[in-house]
Formats: sequence, C-alpha cells, structure tokens
Amino acid sequence: MEIALDEVPQTAVTATPRPDPSAVVERLYNDRGRELWAFGRRLALTPDECDDAVQEAHLRLWASLARGTVVDDPAAWLFRVFYRLAMDRHRLSRRVRELLQRWPGRGQASAADPAERLSVWAAADGLPPRERAAIYLHYRADMSFDRVATVMGITPGAARTHASRGVDRIRRRLTEIDEADR
Repeated sequence: MEIALDEVPQTAVTATPRPDPSAVVERLYNDRGRELWAFGRRLALTPDECDDAVQEAHLRLWASLARGTVVDDPAAWLFRVFYRLAMDRHRLSRRVRELLQRWPGRGQASAADPAERLSVWAAADGLPPRERAAIYLHYRADMSFDRVATVMGITPGAARTHASRGVDRIRRRLTEIDEADR
C-alpha cells in the first residue's frame, strides 16, 4: 500500500535557539557574583584570589557555553567550578607553605582577633573545607542540598552530612568560647 506524500501530515521542525553565552554569563555574574565571591572568602581565599576565581569561573562557563555544551543548571555549574578552583588554590598554597617551612627562620602567622572568633561565620571558617562549603552553600547561598551536592560533586546525603557535622562543630566551638569567657 502506497501513501501519497500530500496525505502525510507535515510538521514543522524548528530548532530551539541556544541562549547567548554572553547573556547567560552576564546574568549570572550580576545575580550570583557577590555570593560566589563571599563563598570564596568562606573558603579562606583572599579578596584578590576571590576576584580572580570569580572571573575564571565565569570565563570557563562562557567558554563551555560558547562551545555548545549544554549546562542544565549554570549557577550550580558555576559554584562547582569555583569550588574546585578554590580547592586547587589551597592545594597550591599548602605546597608552597610546606616548601617555605623547610627554609630556616620562617615563622607562623599571627592568631585571629578574639572578637572575630565569636562570630558564627568566623567559627565556620575554621571547619574542614567540605563542611564549610556545604554550610555556606546551604545557609548563605540559599541552595537546596540537591544543588549543594551538584556544586560539590557529592550526593545530597553527603552534603547534608557535611552540613550537619559542621553545624555541630560550630555549636561546640561557640559553647567552648562562651564557657572560657565566664
């Protein structure tokens, strides 16, 4: 049985236009740039390192989108890349410190200001990197644990665990400081 082509319904096929990478990156920079920078400070980056990491993460997002890579959640992708850049920076800094400690006559840095130790976020700064990141992303960047997990490259359950352990450590530290001041 043959079917004539004029009897077959024709459907229009249109390609969904890809968003302009520059527009996506600009929107994210305006919407989440400050949170990303503050996240870097909580990850113990210096202000200059935060500036560099924010720019590098946005540049990598733009390059990825310009290549045609489909990014389902650009904000989470951006935070994940930023987190990895921060951890790479810490690894480099640790290597440099280890090398400098081998040199004779090198001293340690000074202790933190006592008033700063009373701050909850200052206490969070002393947490291990994964706990600190999970707490900051969930409570400061207002991300769900699913998004936190995507950013950190872990499961949502692991993100909850890191945040829970971090909150417990902060409570203990603040209690110890409070009891020491009495």
